Amino acid sequence: MYYRSFQAGASAVAGLVLLGTAGTSDPVRAAGNEANFVLYSHHTEPAGETEINIFNDFSRGVGDLPRYRAQQIEIEHAFTDKLVTALYFDGQKSPDDSYRFGGWRLEARYRLFEYGAFLNPVLYVEYENERPAHRYITAALGRTDTPEPPGGPRTEHNIETKLIVGHDIAKGFDVAFNWINEANLDTGHWEFGYAAGLNYSLYRADRNKAEPWAIRSVKLGAELYGGLGDNWLGLTADPHVTQQYAGINLKGALNNDLNFTVGAAAGLTSPSERALIRLQVGYELK
Repeated sequence: MYYRSFQAGASAVAGLVLLGTAGTSDPVRAAGNEANFVLYSHHTEPAGETEINIFNDFSRGVGDLPRYRAQQIEIEHAFTDKLVTALYFDGQKSPDDSYRFGGWRLEARYRLFEYGAFLNPVLYVEYENERPAHRYITAALGRTDTPEPPGGPRTEHNIETKLIVGHDIAKGFDVAFNWINEANLDTGHWEFGYAAGLNYSLYRADRNKAEPWAIRSVKLGAELYGGLGDNWLGLTADPHVTQQYAGINLKGALNNDLNFTVGAAAGLTSPSERALIRLQVGYELK
C-alpha cells in the first residue's frame, strides 16, 4: 500500500513538473522556498531585503504517536543579490504536554552564477542546534532502521549542506532539485535526502499602493522530498525504512508586503508522518 502511494505521489509531482510553460508571466523573482516548505529554488532575495516568517505545522503523527503542533520563526536577510542568511527558532506542543523549545539554526545560501545559467547552482550550509523536542519538518533524511546512539535523546549539533540546482522554464515557472547532507558533529553520523519540485505563477498584478490588502500574486508549489539513507547502513530509498512525502502549496502576496502560504503534505511510506497541514505568514522589510 505505502509503496503504491510512494509511486503515485512521485508520479503526481513529476506530472506537474512537465506542465506546459504557458502561464501568467512573473517579472519579479520570488526566492528561497518560494511556494514550498522544504524545496529551495535557485532564486535569491535582492540585496538589502529582510523578511520575517512564521511557520506552523499541524501533524497527525507517525503510527500511534500523538498529534502535535510545531512552529518555526525565521529572520532572513540578503547581504547581496547572491548571498542570503537566515536565523531560525522552533518549538512544538503535543497533547497533555507543555510547549517545548526545539532548537535554533543558522543558514547561509550563495548563488554561484547570474540568472540564465543552466541548472543554476546554489551552495547552502547550515549549523543546527536541535533539542530532543525538535519536530518542525525542514527535510526528511536518513533511514529509520539505523540504531539510535547510546545514552538516549540529547541535543544534536549538526552541519547540513545542500546542493541546490534550479532552472527557469519560463517567466513564473521554475523547477529545482536539492541534494541534502547532514552530519552529526558528535557521532560522525551522516544522513542523506533530497527534495524536488516546481513553482508556477497562477496570477500576477502590478503593485497598487492604493489597495494595500489586494492580492498581488498567487503561486503554486509542488514538492516531493524524502530520505536516502546514511553512512552507517548505506544509501536507500526503500519505502519501508525511509520517510517520503508529497506536498502541494499555494502562496499569496499582498500589495502591503505581507505574504502567506497554505499547504498540505502526505506521508507516502509507513515511517512517515501520515499528514501535515502547513502554514506560513511573512512580511518583507524593504
